[in-house]
Amino acid sequence: MASLPRVTIITPFLNAEAFLGEAISSVQAQTVADWELLLVDDGSTDDSVRIANDVVATDPRIKVLNRPPGSKRGAAAARNAGIAAGSGDMLAFLDADDLYEPRMLETVLAAADANPEAAMIFGPTRWWYPDGERPDWIEPTDGLAGRLHQPPHLLSRLLLMQDGHVPCTCSVLVRRSAIELVAGFEEQFRLYEDQVLWVKLLLRYPAYVTPICLSRYRQHSGSVSADAAKRGLYDGMGSHPARAPFLDWLAEYVVKSGIRNPKLDRAIRLARSPYTREPTLRNKADRLSLKAAMRLARLRHRFARKLARLYRLMNGTASRS
Repeated sequence: MASLPRVTIITPFLNAEAFLGEAISSVQAQTVADWELLLVDDGSTDDSVRIANDVVATDPRIKVLNRPPGSKRGAAAARNAGIAAGSGDMLAFLDADDLYEPRMLETVLAAADANPEAAMIFGPTRWWYPDGERPDWIEPTDGLAGRLHQPPHLLSRLLLMQDGHVPCTCSVLVRRSAIELVAGFEEQFRLYEDQVLWVKLLLRYPAYVTPICLSRYRQHSGSVSADAAKRGLYDGMGSHPARAPFLDWLAEYVVKSGIRNPKLDRAIRLARSPYTREPTLRNKADRLSLKAAMRLARLRHRFARKLARLYRLMNGTASRS
């Protein structure tokens, strides 16, 4: 009897014929082989399903999940379907337009073994511009890497105060036991569906951050975040309409959890202040803290881009833009 795979990798796809094959190949190129890949069709009408089925015929570790008619659509629902169908004790996620670096699974599994109390392991991601429109850059870890973080430190710092980079979905490994306890993704979210899950995990469990770049986050005009940015719904560094319902949900979820932490409560007030007319900032010190935190986050973001540009210049690969 064949043993169960250690890691279940879940890849939702929707009309991703231009990218899906490359994403699958990046999983097959991993330096560890103890995985299964579940390709979850979210209603594709292009050649994506044929591409997926062709690969399934040649690699028994890969399966296609076809959602029943009437199933809820969206990345969160597709990932939840993959979680339910998978058999690995560890769960990882790869969007159809992104890539794993070859040692991604090797790195996060080693970190999970060395830190058994960590429910979530993640690391930096390469922001990848395959068309050369901008130089690639790797997220800085801002002193967080190489250690275990107790809850809810990373929730406050990364998701609320935006002081550092929120984990990219393609650079995360989660223990199944933890993700099942928090009931997986919230399917009502189309944007922020990944951060909603990170909230649930980082509120309750320790997380480990590795310094090693784990994946490539493809930048292209057809991505969900790019489309939302074009429509004015999303801004990676500033206030935007999609963030308000996320923060409202977060505040309510923390109250329902019964977990009380004064520093977290303050971070929630600060994060929500641009989106509410209520006097959530109690004093001048709170208002100054918010401005300073947002300014620091923007400076970190710009500094990372400048470092990437300098690296390319030093190696003779910079674009002329």
